[in-house]
Amino acid sequence: MHYIKKRISPSIIILTAILLLVNSTAKSQFSENHIGGRGGMHGGIYYQNIISAGTAEKSFFAMISANRESVRATVLKLTYQTSLREIADNLFFVWGYGGHAGFAVTDHTYFLGRKYQFEHSRFRPLIGVDGWAGLEYRFLAVPLSLGLNIKPYIEMMFPGFISIIPGDIGISFAYTF
Repeated sequence: MHYIKKRISPSIIILTAILLLVNSTAKSQFSENHIGGRGGMHGGIYYQNIISAGTAEKSFFAMISANRESVRATVLKLTYQTSLREIADNLFFVWGYGGHAGFAVTDHTYFLGRKYQFEHSRFRPLIGVDGWAGLEYRFLAVPLSLGLNIKPYIEMMFPGFISIIPGDIGISFAYTF
Protein backbone atom coordinates (compact mmCIF):
# COMPACT_ATOMS: atom_id res chain seq x y z
CA MET A 1 0.00 0.00 0.00
CA HIS A 2 1.32 3.45 -0.90
CA TYR A 3 1.02 6.30 1.55
CA ILE A 4 1.17 9.94 0.54
CA LYS A 5 3.24 12.16 2.78
CA LYS A 6 1.67 15.57 3.27
CA ARG A 7 3.76 18.66 3.83
CA ILE A 8 3.28 22.38 3.43
CA SER A 9 4.22 23.42 -0.06
CA PRO A 10 6.48 26.48 -0.44
CA SER A 11 3.96 27.86 -2.95
CA ILE A 12 1.23 27.89 -0.28
CA ILE A 13 3.53 29.84 2.06
CA ILE A 14 4.29 32.38 -0.71
CA LEU A 15 0.58 32.77 -1.55
CA THR A 16 -0.26 33.34 2.13
CA ALA A 17 2.42 36.04 2.36
CA ILE A 18 1.07 37.75 -0.79
CA LEU A 19 -2.47 37.60 0.60
CA LEU A 20 -1.44 39.21 3.88
CA LEU A 21 0.58 41.91 2.16
CA VAL A 22 -2.12 42.82 -0.37
CA ASN A 23 -4.92 42.72 2.19
CA SER A 24 -3.08 45.07 4.56
CA THR A 25 -2.09 47.63 1.89
CA ALA A 26 -4.87 47.68 -0.72
CA LYS A 27 -7.73 49.60 0.91
CA SER A 28 -9.81 52.41 -0.55
CA GLN A 29 -13.35 53.81 -0.40
CA PHE A 30 -14.67 50.61 -1.98
CA SER A 31 -12.66 47.45 -1.55
CA GLU A 32 -13.89 43.89 -1.92
CA ASN A 33 -11.84 40.75 -1.42
CA HIS A 34 -12.40 37.35 -3.01
CA ILE A 35 -10.78 34.05 -2.12
CA GLY A 36 -11.70 31.08 -4.23
CA GLY A 37 -10.85 28.45 -6.75
CA ARG A 38 -10.69 28.07 -10.51
CA GLY A 39 -11.11 24.85 -12.42
CA GLY A 40 -9.52 24.45 -15.82
CA MET A 41 -6.31 23.24 -17.45
CA HIS A 42 -4.24 25.15 -14.89
CA GLY A 43 -6.81 25.91 -12.20
CA GLY A 44 -5.92 26.58 -8.60
CA ILE A 45 -6.67 28.67 -5.56
CA TYR A 46 -6.72 32.45 -5.81
CA TYR A 47 -7.06 35.72 -3.96
CA GLN A 48 -8.14 39.01 -5.44
CA ASN A 49 -8.76 42.53 -4.21
CA ILE A 50 -11.26 44.62 -6.18
CA ILE A 51 -11.22 48.43 -5.99
CA SER A 52 -13.77 50.85 -7.49
CA ALA A 53 -12.26 52.94 -10.30
CA GLY A 54 -14.75 55.32 -11.92
CA THR A 55 -17.24 53.41 -14.06
CA ALA A 56 -15.34 50.11 -13.72
CA GLU A 57 -13.60 48.11 -11.03
CA LYS A 58 -9.90 47.17 -11.01
CA SER A 59 -8.52 44.03 -9.45
CA PHE A 60 -5.25 42.43 -8.44
CA PHE A 61 -5.52 38.65 -8.94
CA ALA A 62 -3.00 36.11 -7.58
CA MET A 63 -3.35 32.36 -8.16
CA ILE A 64 -1.29 29.31 -7.27
CA SER A 65 -1.90 26.25 -9.43
CA ALA A 66 -0.37 22.80 -9.22
CA ASN A 67 -0.86 19.56 -11.05
CA ARG A 68 0.99 16.27 -11.32
CA GLU A 69 3.93 17.80 -13.20
CA SER A 70 4.06 21.54 -12.49
CA VAL A 71 3.52 24.47 -10.14
CA ARG A 72 2.66 27.99 -11.38
CA ALA A 73 2.14 31.35 -9.69
CA THR A 74 -0.04 33.68 -11.77
CA VAL A 75 -0.55 37.42 -11.22
CA LEU A 76 -3.10 39.37 -13.26
CA LYS A 77 -4.53 42.88 -13.42
CA LEU A 78 -8.26 42.59 -14.14
CA THR A 79 -10.89 45.16 -15.12
CA TYR A 80 -14.57 44.58 -14.33
CA GLN A 81 -16.88 46.38 -16.77
CA THR A 82 -20.25 47.25 -15.26
CA SER A 83 -21.98 47.67 -18.65
CA LEU A 84 -23.68 44.26 -18.36
CA ARG A 85 -25.92 45.57 -15.56
CA GLU A 86 -28.58 46.12 -18.25
CA ILE A 87 -28.84 42.32 -18.49
CA ALA A 88 -28.46 41.58 -14.75
CA ASP A 89 -27.46 43.90 -11.91
CA ASN A 90 -24.67 41.67 -10.66
CA LEU A 91 -23.23 40.46 -13.98
CA PHE A 92 -19.78 41.74 -14.99
CA PHE A 93 -17.60 41.39 -18.09
CA VAL A 94 -14.01 40.85 -16.91
CA TRP A 95 -10.82 41.25 -18.94
CA GLY A 96 -7.17 41.54 -18.04
CA TYR A 97 -3.55 40.58 -18.52
CA GLY A 98 -0.53 39.48 -16.53
CA GLY A 99 1.98 36.70 -16.31
CA HIS A 100 3.05 33.54 -14.57
CA ALA A 101 6.20 31.75 -13.49
CA GLY A 102 6.87 28.32 -12.09
CA PHE A 103 8.45 25.00 -12.88
CA ALA A 104 7.70 21.55 -14.23
CA VAL A 105 9.32 18.21 -13.51
CA THR A 106 8.66 16.01 -16.50
CA ASP A 107 10.12 13.37 -18.78
CA HIS A 108 8.42 14.77 -21.90
CA THR A 109 7.25 17.94 -23.58
CA TYR A 110 5.06 18.88 -26.52
CA PHE A 111 6.13 21.30 -29.22
CA LEU A 112 4.10 22.07 -32.36
CA GLY A 113 1.90 19.05 -31.69
CA ARG A 114 4.81 16.64 -31.36
CA LYS A 115 5.76 14.80 -28.18
CA TYR A 116 9.44 14.82 -27.22
CA GLN A 117 10.46 12.14 -24.72
CA PHE A 118 13.47 12.60 -22.42
CA GLU A 119 15.53 9.78 -20.95
CA HIS A 120 14.89 10.99 -17.38
CA SER A 121 12.61 13.51 -15.69
CA ARG A 122 13.96 17.06 -15.81
CA PHE A 123 13.42 20.16 -13.71
CA ARG A 124 12.26 22.84 -16.16
CA PRO A 125 11.67 26.47 -15.13
CA LEU A 126 8.91 28.27 -17.01
CA ILE A 127 7.62 31.80 -17.52
CA GLY A 128 4.65 33.09 -19.46
CA VAL A 129 2.32 35.92 -20.47
CA ASP A 130 -1.41 35.53 -19.75
CA GLY A 131 -4.66 37.08 -20.93
CA TRP A 132 -8.08 36.85 -19.28
CA ALA A 133 -11.68 37.32 -20.41
CA GLY A 134 -14.88 36.17 -18.79
CA LEU A 135 -18.23 36.75 -17.16
CA GLU A 136 -18.77 36.90 -13.40
CA TYR A 137 -21.99 36.94 -11.42
CA ARG A 138 -21.99 38.14 -7.81
CA PHE A 139 -24.74 36.86 -5.53
CA LEU A 140 -25.96 39.54 -3.11
CA ALA A 141 -27.94 37.29 -0.74
CA VAL A 142 -24.84 35.22 0.04
CA PRO A 143 -21.19 36.33 -0.20
CA LEU A 144 -20.35 34.28 -3.31
CA SER A 145 -19.42 34.88 -6.92
CA LEU A 146 -19.40 32.51 -9.89
CA GLY A 147 -17.50 33.01 -13.13
CA LEU A 148 -16.84 31.51 -16.55
CA ASN A 149 -13.51 32.57 -18.03
CA ILE A 150 -10.82 31.87 -20.58
CA LYS A 151 -7.11 32.38 -19.88
CA PRO A 152 -5.02 32.14 -23.06
CA TYR A 153 -1.27 32.18 -22.53
CA ILE A 154 2.15 31.88 -24.13
CA GLU A 155 4.76 30.07 -22.10
CA MET A 156 8.47 29.46 -22.44
CA MET A 157 9.76 26.34 -20.72
CA PHE A 158 13.54 26.27 -20.47
CA PRO A 159 15.50 25.10 -22.31
CA GLY A 160 13.89 26.47 -25.41
CA PHE A 161 10.32 25.20 -25.81
CA ILE A 162 7.46 27.64 -26.37
CA SER A 163 3.81 26.68 -25.77
CA ILE A 164 0.85 28.67 -27.04
CA ILE A 165 -2.39 27.76 -25.28
CA PRO A 166 -5.28 29.73 -26.82
CA GLY A 167 -8.01 28.35 -24.58
CA ASP A 168 -7.59 27.45 -20.92
CA ILE A 169 -11.33 27.63 -20.14
CA GLY A 170 -12.33 27.55 -16.51
CA ILE A 171 -15.11 28.00 -13.99
CA SER A 172 -14.33 30.03 -10.89
CA PHE A 173 -16.09 30.42 -7.59
CA ALA A 174 -15.21 32.68 -4.69
CA TYR A 175 -16.16 33.70 -1.19
CA THR A 176 -16.53 37.50 -0.99
CA PHE A 177 -15.55 39.46 2.11
